Amino acid sequence: MLKPSKFIIYRRISSIKQEESGLGLDAQMNEINLFLSAARNYEIVAEFTETASGKDHLNRPELLKAMELASQSGACILVNRLDRISRDLEFVASLMKNPKVSFKVATQPNADNFTLAIYAAIGMKEREMISIRTRNALQALKKSGKRLGVAGSKNIKKANEVKKLKAYKFASKLKPVIQPLRSQGKTYQEIANILNTMGCTTAQGKSFQPIQVSRIMEREVVGI
Repeated sequence: MLKPSKFIIYRRISSIKQEESGLGLDAQMNEINLFLSAARNYEIVAEFTETASGKDHLNRPELLKAMELASQSGACILVNRLDRISRDLEFVASLMKNPKVSFKVATQPNADNFTLAIYAAIGMKEREMISIRTRNALQALKKSGKRLGVAGSKNIKKANEVKKLKAYKFASKLKPVIQPLRSQGKTYQEIANILNTMGCTTAQGKSFQPIQVSRIMEREVVGI
């Protein structure tokens, strides 16, 4: 009989408010449980929960405890999404270089440490592009003669929130279709081909590419 795969579950939320609601932690656990249901023969060595910003990678005592235990036990650290580890590319890359510690992302079950480092780089680039688009929008408003002030910045924030909500709603419709395909071992390219064959289009009405499938898988859609 094969030895069970050993996992250390790590969940992170960004604020006390999220912790009190339990929604962030519950949503993460739902995706982790979905991954474990496909794994079948496994053992949970320990669970760690942390309340810290994804940018505050220097203050992550629970993650350090999880890594220490993983090094000693040979267990793999399991998170629901890559950004639960950190949003900082250099920090993620440094973790992936540790030969004694391995990570597994529930929503990206076939990704190894090298692939996860690439996804971290993609995530950083996406955040940079969002920042650039926001600055360009503010500059366009200024050139048009509109007074920004507090109200202007709030309008930009509100517009971004509306776009984010639309993206979550779009993901909530497609994720139940994509997730079983990922569980079967389909690549993002294969899933994109399937969606295109079905006549599905992105929220912008375009054909699917692998990166768009990946973004849908990474989005939290619970409660949308």
